[in-house]
Amino acid sequence: MLRLIFYIAGLALLVSASVWLADEPGTVVLEWRGWRVDTSASALVALFIAAVLLVAFLLRALAIVSGVISAVSAARQQRRLNRGLASLADGFAAVQSGQTSAARRFAKEAASLLQSNPAVLMLRKEAAELVGDMKEMKEAATALLERPQTELAGLRSLAVKAASEGDTVGALNLAKRAMARKDPPAWAIEMALDLTIASSQWHEALAFAETKIARDNFSNEDLQRIKTRLLLQQAQMEMKSGDSQSAASLARQAIDLGGAPVAATATYARAMAAQGKGRKAAHLVEKMWETYPHADLAAAYRVLIPGETALDYARRVDNLTRIDPDHPETRLAVARASLDAELWGQARNRLVPLTAENVEPDVRARAACLMADVETREHGDSEKAAEWLQMALEARREPDGKRGPRTVSELAKA
Repeated sequence: MLRLIFYIAGLALLVSASVWLADEPGTVVLEWRGWRVDTSASALVALFIAAVLLVAFLLRALAIVSGVISAVSAARQQRRLNRGLASLADGFAAVQSGQTSAARRFAKEAASLLQSNPAVLMLRKEAAELVGDMKEMKEAATALLERPQTELAGLRSLAVKAASEGDTVGALNLAKRAMARKDPPAWAIEMALDLTIASSQWHEALAFAETKIARDNFSNEDLQRIKTRLLLQQAQMEMKSGDSQSAASLARQAIDLGGAPVAATATYARAMAAQGKGRKAAHLVEKMWETYPHADLAAAYRVLIPGETALDYARRVDNLTRIDPDHPETRLAVARASLDAELWGQARNRLVPLTAENVEPDVRARAACLMADVETREHGDSEKAAEWLQMALEARREPDGKRGPRTVSELAKA
């Protein structure tokens, strides 16, 4: 409606101007460089209008031609884009299916069609990794570092490459760079821990275990177990260097975490014994024995008091029998102490029930070994000792007998 009003108003104005010019014809004289033109005012206005219309027509024609050229160019670019995207998809599919030659061919084709598209760099990196072209992979991964959105992908590939080549420092630095981002990935903390643990950098590994990214990517139980193991490894290193006080402090922290109570208590007891404070640790070992009777605790309990005679230890080990006298580990600990003190009858009484068929194979094997020792040391009966050793060997061969860890996952849970 508004446009119609403007149209009618413009038409009325044009008609009025035409009538006015007809009533007032006037004369126009134009002189330029010796040329003279005489005409009427109405003719000049008509000429001006014609010139405006011509210019408008030319501009419109130019816009149409430009639009056609742009449309043709856009269509060409779209076709290149579609081909490039198809090559990307085919390339990633080839990578997933392990088609090395096809992956490289599609990566090259996508690069020619899409040029600097980040997805091309990703495909180049993946294809290079697939065929083992580490130089090409490194170039593509390094280029990915320039964009925050693709930086992590480049860092991971470069870190894995560095680790595989034995460059622990370089791999660790790349993992740290990934951890420093606002959105650190799980692989970064896992790699940092693996590298520092592999190189026995227990203190740095503990520092990584205390980070927020570690808390975000590990369950509380797993993180406690990891920290406990790291504390114990560092404690053992301190023990080897002669710093038993630091070892005891680290082992005490491990006990408080609760990730490996037996190992932590045994380490603490040995560290305290090295300082001549074994009696202070005895109560802790006895308390732990109430819940976790274990051979490692028995071994640590044995060395709490340096210089102690075998007979004195045989008397002291009775403290464990008051806690859980019939537990297999208690019987084995008392039997071993009795054997060292040459209390043959007491050793036999403790061991014989553990050699029955219904006893766990590992326990039966250990008891049989001790019985062989009793026969040899008490009577010098090598034939009888051989029979006990044969029983121990057969028990260890049983399928349900305990065995050492055979896989990495089993070792981590040990």
